[in-house]
Amino acid sequence: MKNRIKKFRQVFTQVLVVAAVLTLSNVVFAQGPIFTGDASNLSNIIRESLKLMAIVLFCLGAVGVAWAIYNKMTGKEWGNQAFGSLLAFAFGTIVAVFWQLAQGRAVGVDTNF
Repeated sequence: MKNRIKKFRQVFTQVLVVAAVLTLSNVVFAQGPIFTGDASNLSNIIRESLKLMAIVLFCLGAVGVAWAIYNKMTGKEWGNQAFGSLLAFAFGTIVAVFWQLAQGRAVGVDTNF
């Protein structure tokens, strides 16, 4: 029991030191507040986060398709991966539409196939 308490104190001290360094270094190296009175800064943050989210979702969809194909080829369960990749592509499309709207562009659907 004494060894556990001693080990806990050592780990807690190390975690406390790392947390203090991270907390204080963020304050020292900050380049200014994110949420200022300037609305363009906040809108840029939202636009870029939407773009990043759409990219990540499309990449996850592609990985899900590859995973489903691999599982199908090896005779394993593949439906869940295919359904998850379909959902990732669908939600990525929705996020991409919101990103277009945030850019101030009109979203049109071309029906001339």
